[in-house]
Amino acid sequence: MNRLFFGSVRYTGHYEDKGFPILMISNHFSFYDGFIQILLNLKVFKRRFHFMMLEKELRKTMMLSKIGACSISKGRRSSLESLAYAVELLQDKENLFLFFPQGKIESIYTREFTFEKGLLSYFLKNAKNDFQLVFNVNLINYGTNLRPDLCVYYETQSINADTNAEDVERAFNRFAEVCFTKQGST
Repeated sequence: MNRLFFGSVRYTGHYEDKGFPILMISNHFSFYDGFIQILLNLKVFKRRFHFMMLEKELRKTMMLSKIGACSISKGRRSSLESLAYAVELLQDKENLFLFFPQGKIESIYTREFTFEKGLLSYFLKNAKNDFQLVFNVNLINYGTNLRPDLCVYYETQSINADTNAEDVERAFNRFAEVCFTKQGST
């Protein structure tokens, strides 16, 4: 995917493996986002990769379940089962669970991210063990090349028992702003 779609892929970030499962929160600007995070996982985290997507979208591309996709149906009772499954995945230190808290694809130019209410809170309240929280922001630089450059930013975040979804949303937005600033200076 690197050479096919992008002129180059640059990874920028810091991660120290503490032996915990990983909950990765990322911006969501295209269908290909999950593939970008798969590459990041292979390069940096080296965990079993899992991610959540809308059930109606997964039905269109069932092969994604072979690479770690699980489904959620927003507004349905079954969404609690999906979230419980994701929390269960976070009990295994070999797992990485990718979560798009926006709940939908938004423009690559989105600068302020609003998390869908309830989903992240569920993770934070129901986690049965420690996990590492990693932020990931992916940005495209079109420049003058035929294929754009992809910049993959990532950073481990500190959380504790008092961390709530609003704290995480604010921290993610601060991290995203730093990424946009770095992007503008390259």
